[in-house]
Amino acid sequence: MDIIDWGDLIKGEPWTESSAVTIGVFDGVHRGHRSLFDRITSSPYRSVAVTFRMSPRQFFHKGSYSGDIIDLDRKLELFTEAGLAACVLIDFSEDFSRITGRAFIRRLSRAVNMRYIVVGADFHCGYRNDTDAAAIKQLAVAAGITAEVLAPVMEGGLPVSSSRIRHALASGQYGLAASLLGRGIECL
Repeated sequence: MDIIDWGDLIKGEPWTESSAVTIGVFDGVHRGHRSLFDRITSSPYRSVAVTFRMSPRQFFHKGSYSGDIIDLDRKLELFTEAGLAACVLIDFSEDFSRITGRAFIRRLSRAVNMRYIVVGADFHCGYRNDTDAAAIKQLAVAAGITAEVLAPVMEGGLPVSSSRIRHALASGQYGLAASLLGRGIECL
């Protein structure tokens, strides 16, 4: 899997190869995340995950952030195991936090020659979370890009989520955490 720095990506020449993209923090790389990966890796395009070196929550909530489920190295290993062709890593910063979601999607789209994007229904990005999944789909479709918004993967009547996994781990519900992750917790 190729690992590309966001700064290098947007300063470089646009890709000639078309890409299929998903974006997220991907903390834990749980079953919901893998449903996104399955979509882009089964497309005819180069599969690209866009994520962060450090969670935006850690940036905004330094004192109260409870930590990541897995570290960046493990996340990248799991991306490789999922069959992703590339990962774009963003160093979240004060400057990056001021970019609108629409501007971010446009820059990303041009840089990676995006032909397909898939995000989760609860996804949002941009300055003050100004752009949600529906807006991303609308923006993509207007640019001739196929876009898909996936419903959450459910377990026990609740969505699979990183916060739910964190809670399960903190309360000693290791079986539930492993089920939500879709793998043993020894792999954390």
